[in-house]
Amino acid sequence: MPGVLTWLERLALLGARQVVASSAPPENIEALIDELCLRAYFPVLLSGFDLPGKPQPDTFLKAASLINVPPAQCVVIEDSVAGVEAARRAGMKCIAVTTTNPASKLSTAELIVESLDQLPRDIFDKIIFSAKV
Repeated sequence: MPGVLTWLERLALLGARQVVASSAPPENIEALIDELCLRAYFPVLLSGFDLPGKPQPDTFLKAASLINVPPAQCVVIEDSVAGVEAARRAGMKCIAVTTTNPASKLSTAELIVESLDQLPRDIFDKIIFSAKV
């Protein structure tokens, strides 16, 4: 996805704690992260495979607790309708990316973009401290 590596690097430099929180089996997450050489960006790889699935917020809430960050200070990047809803139910902010769904189906996210390379540099601060961008 265009912009992902740029944002992973920026957020790491800012000291943001980044987590992969997926409903995929753990071995799939591990294989993908290793194949893409992204492990250095993610201190936590969380599989919610054994938790209630999205739109239930369990996976996102567990991810926040593992890195000791309050849900209200978390920003979820999502491309699914159920994922956007799970972020909302968890009390987290959400940036939705229209890779698999049109913007009209992701409308409860704080921000909807076609690609992460469209995000302004200060977007995470703006999203954490405001309701809609």
